[in-house]
Amino acid sequence: MTQEIGIKATNEPTADQAGFGTGLGILVEDSTNQRLIESLSLQLDLVPSLLNLVSPGATNFQSFEMIITDEKFAKQIRSALRTEEAQADGLNPAIIVVRSRSTESSDRGRAGDGEQHDGVLILPQDPAAALAQLSLFLYAHRAFARRYQSALDELHLNRRIFRSVTNGITVADATLPDVPLTYVNPAFEVMTGYSLEDVQGKNCRFLQGGETQQPGLSLIREAMKEQREVVAVIKNFRKDGSPFWNELSISPIRNRDGELTHFVGIQMDVTARVEFEAALRESEKLAAVGRLAASIAHEINNPLESVMNLLYLAEHSNGIDETRSFLGQADKELQRVALITSQSLRFYKQSTNPQAIRASELLHSVVDLYQSKLDSAHVTVEWRERRTQSIMCLESEIRQVLSNLIRNAIDAMYGTGGKLRIRTREATNTRSGLCGVLITIADTGSGISRDTMKQLGKAFFTTKGINGTGLGLWVSTEIIVRHGGRLRVRSSQEKGNSWTVFQLFLPYQGLTP
Repeated sequence: MTQEIGIKATNEPTADQAGFGTGLGILVEDSTNQRLIESLSLQLDLVPSLLNLVSPGATNFQSFEMIITDEKFAKQIRSALRTEEAQADGLNPAIIVVRSRSTESSDRGRAGDGEQHDGVLILPQDPAAALAQLSLFLYAHRAFARRYQSALDELHLNRRIFRSVTNGITVADATLPDVPLTYVNPAFEVMTGYSLEDVQGKNCRFLQGGETQQPGLSLIREAMKEQREVVAVIKNFRKDGSPFWNELSISPIRNRDGELTHFVGIQMDVTARVEFEAALRESEKLAAVGRLAASIAHEINNPLESVMNLLYLAEHSNGIDETRSFLGQADKELQRVALITSQSLRFYKQSTNPQAIRASELLHSVVDLYQSKLDSAHVTVEWRERRTQSIMCLESEIRQVLSNLIRNAIDAMYGTGGKLRIRTREATNTRSGLCGVLITIADTGSGISRDTMKQLGKAFFTTKGINGTGLGLWVSTEIIVRHGGRLRVRSSQEKGNSWTVFQLFLPYQGLTP
């Protein structure tokens, strides 16, 4: 016959006594066994509590460290413990089932309801043997309790860390369709304006608003598909619609079998940094315009002086043939002025859409603008061009990159002269497998030291003193990355054999219209 049980304890542990090493609940119908267990509990330094059959739910089972019960009550005790466990964190007591020797011989160590107990006490038996059994059960339970408490303390610490960090933290379930969010910390709520209740069960793409075609999002989607870590800066929107720049770091979480279970995301509001970097880029563009304007003025001044001299000679010449010769030379100089003007206009022609253009055309247009600088620096240009396809790019940006590299090469040889070697050929990026153009710009200048090499590409670092902004290579690197390319540099300062080589790879489809 099955009976519903609750707990009504005599000598029930007080609040100070409750916990590990204090309470032992006894639910045994046989009075002899009951007295024996009470006696043994005192030797184990446990406070015994006799449990009676009363209305269900009368006592908190988790207040005991161990419960010794007849087998017929064990299932109901475990059911009550599961209910208590769902309501609060805590360690369940060890459940020790009392059996007679006849029952044990037919089903050793197993309960009649098919569930494993924490131990089986065979009664009647010698008190010393029973005490040894209970001591062993208690030792095993306390060893588990220590490990449980340590894990619980670590869990609570992790919870406090998650809630106290200033960066936003999200946890998404990778085992469910559309990878929904299951947790966000308070910093995320402050950063975005969305509460945990607002976002639970949703994919975090709702933060994107209408900005769903960002380059950073492509990196994130690819990394999540490949189940690897990624860091990207993307534009997100708060609950009130205001935008902010989010530096998002995503890491996959796996279980013991190596199976992906969750993605953890760390968000950092980098709006101020992004806006500052944008201002730096605009500053470098203005500086580049100033440098180009000076170069153009110098380039145009020389042919204009020639035109003025030729016109003077033509005006004072005595023969028609001589006059025509002077005018013909003046016409050539004016054509040179027209070419320089045309190239300079193309150089800073802004376009929001990528266009197809050959690398050789870009390079020649830049070199043309620096011809006078090359002549005054006594630098000769050596070309080696192999036919390549057109690249999809923003012309003005790539011209800016090439102008920066070529100008730096000329500056490295100023005063000593040298050779500027420019090469183009088709190449393949071994990492991405993309085909494109490899542009090599090499000079025979003084070379770059190891210390300087480590600083290349950092904002505000320059070796030109007041004549440099320290933004040229930094902005160039950003442009190259946005076009899916890469920039490598090698250099030597060996006496009598110094040189520097920049290799710029640009994929054919770096940008799409």
